[in-house]
Amino acid sequence: MTIVGEFPTLPAVVTGFVRHARSIPIRHAFRHRVYQWLVDLDDLPRLPWYLRPLGGFDVRDHLGGDGPTIKAGVRRYLASQGIEYDGRIVMLSNARVLGHVFDPITVFWCIDSPYVVAEVHNTYGERHAYLLTPDADGNAETAKKFYVSPFNDVSGDYRLRFELDRSRVRVQVSLSRGHHTVFGASFDGVPRPATRRAVLGAAVRMPLMPQRVSALIRLHGLYLWAQRLPVVKRKSLRGRVARSIVDRVLDRVPVCAVYPDGTVRGGGRPDAPTLRIVRPDAMFERLAHNPKIGLGEAYTVGDWTAAEGTDLGELLTPFAAQLAQLMPHWMLRFRRLVEERVPDRLRNTPNGARSNISAHYDLSNALFAAFLDPGMSYSSAIFESAEQSLEDAQTRKVERILDLAGVRRGSRVLEIGIGWGTLAIAAARRGAHVTGITLSSEQLTLARKRVAETGLSVDLRLQDYRAVTGSYDAIVSVEMIEAVGEEFWPEYFGTLDRLLAPGGSVALQAILMDHDRMLATRHSYSWIQKYIFPGGLIPSRTAIDETLARHTALVVQADHRFGPDYAETLRRWRRQFSANWPAVRAQGFDESFRRTWEFYLAYSEAGFASGYLDVGQLLLRRSDPRPESGRTPDGRSG
Repeated sequence: MTIVGEFPTLPAVVTGFVRHARSIPIRHAFRHRVYQWLVDLDDLPRLPWYLRPLGGFDVRDHLGGDGPTIKAGVRRYLASQGIEYDGRIVMLSNARVLGHVFDPITVFWCIDSPYVVAEVHNTYGERHAYLLTPDADGNAETAKKFYVSPFNDVSGDYRLRFELDRSRVRVQVSLSRGHHTVFGASFDGVPRPATRRAVLGAAVRMPLMPQRVSALIRLHGLYLWAQRLPVVKRKSLRGRVARSIVDRVLDRVPVCAVYPDGTVRGGGRPDAPTLRIVRPDAMFERLAHNPKIGLGEAYTVGDWTAAEGTDLGELLTPFAAQLAQLMPHWMLRFRRLVEERVPDRLRNTPNGARSNISAHYDLSNALFAAFLDPGMSYSSAIFESAEQSLEDAQTRKVERILDLAGVRRGSRVLEIGIGWGTLAIAAARRGAHVTGITLSSEQLTLARKRVAETGLSVDLRLQDYRAVTGSYDAIVSVEMIEAVGEEFWPEYFGTLDRLLAPGGSVALQAILMDHDRMLATRHSYSWIQKYIFPGGLIPSRTAIDETLARHTALVVQADHRFGPDYAETLRRWRRQFSANWPAVRAQGFDESFRRTWEFYLAYSEAGFASGYLDVGQLLLRRSDPRPESGRTPDGRSG
């Protein structure tokens, strides 16, 4: 939210213009002069009797409509999202005129918090609230979750902007799908104190405001219909096809799925993990629009969830285990029709990589501390036994990869991607001369603080791997290659080759996937890329070998795999994330964030538990190319 300068005098009548511009599939734009009310929910307008028909506010018009007051309804909604708030709330809304109201969007600014609630109403008498956390410039994004117009389904993303000060009130909304903006709309007005004269003047100049808004929406709808803009039914053909496919998939997986009407699908026994479908129509529309993104989005907004007593990771694992067999091969040929390509803005150029890394790792050090081990290692541990603590298993992982790289007293060591400094500190304790680089300013700040507390000497820098110079006896990088991107693999491995001293070793810990799967998915935009790791791509061992052979003198000489350990690591992270959610929420993260990260951790856990994903520590040298692990390039036992 952005509140600039002095606050408007409330209550206020905000006079201005509504603008709307549709871009695809046909162009249509309009502008209308309107007025709205800006009010403090603790001090609603008290108009004289002869003006009351021109400006009334009723609790029934907002957020469920059954609370004692409008503010109580907002507080109850916030509480449902895990937020307790009793501060000031300012509402931008149409008022009732002659007992009628229609308000396409109502905005609630929670003044003493980072939150804004935007409640959207459609012409079918339905409404839906979005909890938003705008940035310092007032910008916010959210997935569309609600059927508003007969010309748009529930797919896509809203981008919103809010401005509020003494001289201006502005709300902007745009809907985008992939690289295309479907429409943009805005209200831009000037607030003036709601004196009797101002209220009467607005009502005379723009009579029956809510009735006019409702009529104009329908009028423009008729125009678009006359222009043969396709009408999107709530249960579209595409959504019905998606349900048919999903039901077929469910019947082949050992789970149960329960629909709201009691229908049960799935190939599991009664005690199998159970998926509860809450809003089937919305869920199938999302899946129809983009299956790779829609499933996670549907979980975030609550279209489906794990049933009580079912662990989300255990529910997702059977799907991951059979992912390659769930869809008929002839159907997979058509996936390009619904899958989006990775946006160019996510390319890992030097500037792009900095932006991509910041989007994840600069969220909050406190967030990561809430679920990682005390050493804050954000990569797979290596467990000696199921009883071993996560901290000890992470230490075991660090020491193993340092041993693999041959780090000892006097070694010149480069770490690419330092995290929060744990490995750099461990290498320095061995007597090595350590240089560490990262693109995360948040990580760098905390890592330097942790190094200073040990009294060790470590050179930590905010630097791209491409800009590093020098010569190093050992180069270590733990789960950083996933952030490089296929386009830049030659440059990344070429940099390792350039920086490695004669006789030196490179030790990488890398998440890996089957080569055929990587080739099939490398250009498609996934949920993980959109919401968790922008610009990320998991390589295959084959892709690594091919890149090394074409662009370097390096070869992989050892390959140690421990995928099941990553499943256990993620399971423990998710357990800690849930247990410490109150502390995470106190950092300003909302319920949508909680469900997004809950899905991310469980989704990743399922990938490793099923064997769809793997992780390994690889040793690279300029010497004998024969692998020592007895594995094929993709990690299968030879």
